[in-house]
Amino acid sequence: MQLYFRVILRNLPEFIRGASLTLYICTLAMLGGFIIGVLGALGRRSRRRLVWFLSTAYVNLFRNTPLLVQAYLFYFGLPSFGINLTSIQAGLLALTVNNGGYMTEIVRGGMNAIHRNEVDAALALGMSTRQMLQYVVIPHVFRLVYPPMVNQFVLLILGSSVLALIGMEELTFKARMIEAYTFRAFEVYLSTMLMYVILTVITTGILRIIGWRALRGEKSYLSAVVGKLFGRFGR
Repeated sequence: MQLYFRVILRNLPEFIRGASLTLYICTLAMLGGFIIGVLGALGRRSRRRLVWFLSTAYVNLFRNTPLLVQAYLFYFGLPSFGINLTSIQAGLLALTVNNGGYMTEIVRGGMNAIHRNEVDAALALGMSTRQMLQYVVIPHVFRLVYPPMVNQFVLLILGSSVLALIGMEELTFKARMIEAYTFRAFEVYLSTMLMYVILTVITTGILRIIGWRALRGEKSYLSAVVGKLFGRFGR
């Protein structure tokens, strides 16, 4: 068997477009999932039974069903109700709500790790509620949840490959199209695997550097950003 990797070089722009869409969709899904995760974690910690029940039902529904089935539901099922989504819209929605279920548990775990004594100690030292949140609670929670968030982002990138089955033109979809007209399956899919490795390694490295810079030291960038937000929206 003779390998022809020139096929990959000729189609490299298509691979890059697919990888770019993968990264773009996953970034949006991560941001949306984080917002859902914060709200879901607060709901899971709520003493109101209805709020707790809805949050728990959401987590169980989207964590215990396959991402592909969720994508099929949004792409093929919603048109039954007159809601027609493009493959990108349906894929983004599926990734976001699926990721939101996992982010809820990640954020909830970080919140549960904050002991009441830490809050009481901060207030006893004369900190205001704003200072306590800015310097104690939020940085501590973020330090705990950031590493799992990075890992979750990697899983999101890899899991997004199933969205090729609803026609979203991400990296795996591009690989299938190129293999279909070049008939060089080994070269195409081996190169696709390497592209996923490069994509995940680079994004993981960048996110870890961002996390290190945001969280290092007592006067971290994160505390500064939180302080600005509190200053803009009030105490």
